[in-house]
Amino acid sequence: MAQTTLHTTTTLVVVPTLVQTPDKDLVYSLRAEDFVLTDNGVPQKVTLEEETRRPLSLVVLMQTGGDARGQFSSYAHLDTMIASLLGEAPNEVSIVNFDSQPEAASPFTTNVAEWGDAIDHPDVGDRGAAIFDSIAYGLDLLQKRPTYNRRAILLLSQGHDVGSKTPLKDVVRELGETNTAIYSVTFSAEKTALRQELKEPGPKTKPIAVGNVTPPTVGTYPKGGDTGSPAELIAYFNLSEPLRLILGAMSKNTSAEVATLSGGEWSSFDNAQELTQDLGVLTNHLHNSYVLSFTPTSSEPGLHTIKVRLGHHPELLVSARSNYWASEPSR
Repeated sequence: MAQTTLHTTTTLVVVPTLVQTPDKDLVYSLRAEDFVLTDNGVPQKVTLEEETRRPLSLVVLMQTGGDARGQFSSYAHLDTMIASLLGEAPNEVSIVNFDSQPEAASPFTTNVAEWGDAIDHPDVGDRGAAIFDSIAYGLDLLQKRPTYNRRAILLLSQGHDVGSKTPLKDVVRELGETNTAIYSVTFSAEKTALRQELKEPGPKTKPIAVGNVTPPTVGTYPKGGDTGSPAELIAYFNLSEPLRLILGAMSKNTSAEVATLSGGEWSSFDNAQELTQDLGVLTNHLHNSYVLSFTPTSSEPGLHTIKVRLGHHPELLVSARSNYWASEPSR
């Protein structure tokens, strides 16, 4: 499992845990004594929280800038999907669109339909995709909600950040301090941009001739047997676009990384059907995960490694936060 670093200023460490069969079916009815949790190799006393009985405060961060416009068709029924993910009142949600910066948030509501049209038909943003800035904005919104509430962020975005000023380490620290889980559902900016380019055909630069003669009129090429001039290859190139696509494909999926850091989940989609499937799976997992908590027996500052397993069911698959960061005691 990927390494996870979290910072916390509290003595209580919360560990969201998903248990599945090898066929990916969810496992229910486990008890606290079924779990074995170690902190730096030392067994801890685990409490199984009744997390799903606590109200959920959810912030939905929707990218509308950059290449997100190519996925707007996938959002056609997003309000219904978010309503299913949210569940019943008193669970509450706030919607935030972002491009190069987060836009003003909708007020928290228990009724997603109030913002249905704005969710399903967002306005196109600028060229930015400030993911870290938007997460920091969402965390600030959640810090103002009742402390008893569960806190989560649903991030709908491309994989890599473009334009944020907030350092990742600051986001990670605040995630750990607030016990907020991020659930990231990403699209490929490169594939989306390429598909959008194909929908909007037309040369963006002058034709380039590969050869040693002046290009003929577009659509006129040397005929077979014509020895008057060497054959030429005429093509239209947007020279910046291939380079951007290649560099983008090499970038790390920062949206997935921050979800893993928070103890949440991530998935990817390319169209409306896949988005529906991903959010359906996420809804099931969010409402059926185990939430373990423990008070560390060691207060040693620094990185602590967490391992979670089932003592009597080694065949089951356990996914959980893998470590946290203990801060220096306040003076």
